[in-house]
Amino acid sequence: MNENENTFPMDNIDPSRPWNFRPEGYLVVILAGTDEGQRAETAIVAEGFAAADVKLYTGKEILDNYEEYKRRSGVTNKVVGPWFDDEEGRELYLGYARDDRCALWLHLPREADVRKALRVLADHDYLHTRYYGSEKQTDFHIS
Repeated sequence: MNENENTFPMDNIDPSRPWNFRPEGYLVVILAGTDEGQRAETAIVAEGFAAADVKLYTGKEILDNYEEYKRRSGVTNKVVGPWFDDEEGRELYLGYARDDRCALWLHLPREADVRKALRVLADHDYLHTRYYGSEKQTDFHIS
């Protein structure tokens, strides 16, 4: 991994590190497909968000990461995980991946930056966004 890149909650780089489905300070944007995801990623970076704070996952990458996570999961994680994971969020995320949607993750520790990111993405074909803040998560649905 490039030292200028961040490790995102969905990355399976370190086997001792769990697949964290309790992220904090991240906006997750589900986009219609990879082409649209790449367009949105380019727009976000062009608008001044740091490239290291943006990561795009294809549906296949999401499912592959989850399979690797399950393969590495120990007994403790299988027993304790349901109490600490956001199972609803994980299943929603995996469902979109199964439909070959992609997920654009933005590391936004300041909740105030979410509005700016959503304004940049307003002209992109996204289906759902969720911001994982420090005290709560907020969903933004397309009507």
